[in-house]
Amino acid sequence: NRAQKAEFMLNKHEEITGQLNAFLSKQNINTNNVIAYYSSVVAGFAIKLSPEEYKQLATNDKIDMIQYDRIEQLPAFTVESVTTASARAQTTPCGVTRTGGPRNGDSPYWAWIIDTGIDLDHPDLDVQTSTTFGKSFVGGTADDCNGHGTHVAGIVGAIDNSIGVVGVSSGAKVVPVKVFGCSGGSATSTIISGIDHVGRYDIPGDVANLSLGGYYGGNCGSGSAYKTPLQNLGNAGTRISIAAGNSNANANLYQPACVNGTNIFTVASMGCNRGFSSFSNFGRPPIDFIAVGGHVYSTYKNGSYATLSGTSMAAPHVAGIMHGKQAAPSIGGYVSKNGVSYPIAVY
Repeated sequence: NRAQKAEFMLNKHEEITGQLNAFLSKQNINTNNVIAYYSSVVAGFAIKLSPEEYKQLATNDKIDMIQYDRIEQLPAFTVESVTTASARAQTTPCGVTRTGGPRNGDSPYWAWIIDTGIDLDHPDLDVQTSTTFGKSFVGGTADDCNGHGTHVAGIVGAIDNSIGVVGVSSGAKVVPVKVFGCSGGSATSTIISGIDHVGRYDIPGDVANLSLGGYYGGNCGSGSAYKTPLQNLGNAGTRISIAAGNSNANANLYQPACVNGTNIFTVASMGCNRGFSSFSNFGRPPIDFIAVGGHVYSTYKNGSYATLSGTSMAAPHVAGIMHGKQAAPSIGGYVSKNGVSYPIAVY
């Protein structure tokens, strides 16, 4: 169970952190310059290095990979409308209907939303508010001051009640892992801290949604710093949904969309009419599925609701399916772009 795993992972974290510090001290590198330690999904660290220290570590046979930290952004998305009329009659958004949902998501399994946080007291969401699990890696609380993460969370699991909307896996326990602040800017090291946090407390059957990323370039699938953390998280039994990106470009060049592996699914966007969204990244692989990401109505910050578009909105439809079904999505037809067929994700 979670409690037993958490205790085990805490002991493991202390052990690995001690080993990493001993390694750095042996290299005469000041451990005070460490930004973050990783121990759940990868053994590693983020650190500020001088050029000489970088060269020293880059040639050390104990180091599997070393990369410069990268600035990461939320994929560009459009806020098309916002409403505070939370008492309005509940609707089932088209994207949820296209999945074959909603289904009842009241289960022991959680949906980890690695994003801008979640509106902690939104009346249409069952949020895990414990600060042990719902955590901010950018200061402050895990509350959402941007709106993006709350929107994603509602697509996964908005409660089937009399107000607002209903999610793909309705009533799912959604956990905020805040790796972006109000402006939507972050760093790879911060996001990997969020992934490592999930790996400390998740159990097989949980899902994690990453509606985020940025340009990487060639050899992304093998060189991305997300590769090992995400593959290890997936291999341990947590299913992961990743936004393909909104640059109308090849998803093979964008991280973490480029990462493939067991229980890892990259998602492109279509409209309710099942046409490939003009903004969506493409390429199969790494894209595994397509879901509705255009004009999606869902929960939003400050107890409100909003309509947004982006692959950020497509990915949580797949996360919701995997949470409600406890399996990978089925295929409900195909959408074609440039002669390539993309499977539509359904229950």
